[in-house]
Amino acid sequence: MGTLTRIFETNPTEVHPLGRTFGKLPLEEVENIFSQMDLTSNTRSQYVREIRRFVDWVSIEGWSSDVLVRFKNHLRGDVSIKTSSKNKYLTVSRVFCQRLNFLRVFPFEFESPKSFKKSNGHKNRPLTKEDISNILELVQDDIVMNTLVHLLYYQGLRGNEIRTIDIEDVNLSNGTIQISGKGRDGDLEEVRLHPRTIEVLKTYVKETGLGSGFLFRGRSNDSPMSQSTFWRRLNGLFTSLGIESNPHSFRKSFVSGLIEGGMDLITVSNFSRHKTINQLQVYFDRVSMEKSFPQFVEYLEV
Repeated sequence: MGTLTRIFETNPTEVHPLGRTFGKLPLEEVENIFSQMDLTSNTRSQYVREIRRFVDWVSIEGWSSDVLVRFKNHLRGDVSIKTSSKNKYLTVSRVFCQRLNFLRVFPFEFESPKSFKKSNGHKNRPLTKEDISNILELVQDDIVMNTLVHLLYYQGLRGNEIRTIDIEDVNLSNGTIQISGKGRDGDLEEVRLHPRTIEVLKTYVKETGLGSGFLFRGRSNDSPMSQSTFWRRLNGLFTSLGIESNPHSFRKSFVSGLIEGGMDLITVSNFSRHKTINQLQVYFDRVSMEKSFPQFVEYLEV
């Protein structure tokens, strides 16, 4: 496996200046690579955060044409990372390397491995009302987990959206919160808060004494709760209650509950912030099948 020095001694005249850096790539250079791409500001910021895992790894393991294959094998061996997260890290690394290819940073093309296959875990059913009730009872004395669960279920927020909320994004006086996430075009969106969420947030802010910064802190006050911590604590709830599920099931329950209640798909998409109502069709079909199943059984009786 060649180091950067060996690679660029071979043909340094055909190499982009970034490629002559030995070891860890400077963050400002990495950010510059993404700044030249046609991305929304939110997507660009997300890429810059997520590429750091690859950059840290490659500074130790070195560059080569099969670097993405080797990085995939590295991710495969990390049991603390969910398959969806592994695909996310691999995807942003693939985008980054494709851009390096375009800029002729290296005198070779990178091999592009396939994504990880998802297990059937991502097909878990939505949580039932009984599940939600049991979870809320379990976390009622844990202000952090209680607030997380309310944002997941009563608001249908995604995990990454919750982890990156700033206290300044929360406006309890008018019952709204600004979310920067996957929905729409990645722009900040104002989300109306459920009355239960407002009360829980009031208690959370009062007890934690937060005045600024991330709503859910990591090890330091200037970093958000890590994704691994977020998933580990929520999966702990499921284990305690004997529920086979994952944190994204809260969002499934949020959407399914609105559809089951009779809300039209356009209005549901406004609350769930799906880009199109076509993305809600799978929920609508599942709800329709569940409602029709008793008739299905009855009509086939002989």
